[in-house]
Amino acid sequence: MTEISDVRIRCGHCRAVFPCPVAFGDLESLERAIAAGLKATCPSCGQVIRCTMKHMMWRYADGSSGGVSD
Repeated sequence: MTEISDVRIRCGHCRAVFPCPVAFGDLESLERAIAAGLKATCPSCGQVIRCTMKHMMWRYADGSSGGVSD
């Protein structure tokens, strides 16, 4: 598995991008946290976001990335 070095969340309300408050070692652990109902509060607007793959973006340790890109 490829190590994840950074995870960010895009707020579905104000579209601000902010660091995920939880660190993940790999994509499998990120997917498990999402399936378990990971939530985060947007620091810009205060909206509580239920994290899904459509709100997440991540960077692997090798520099490649995944998740939302728009």
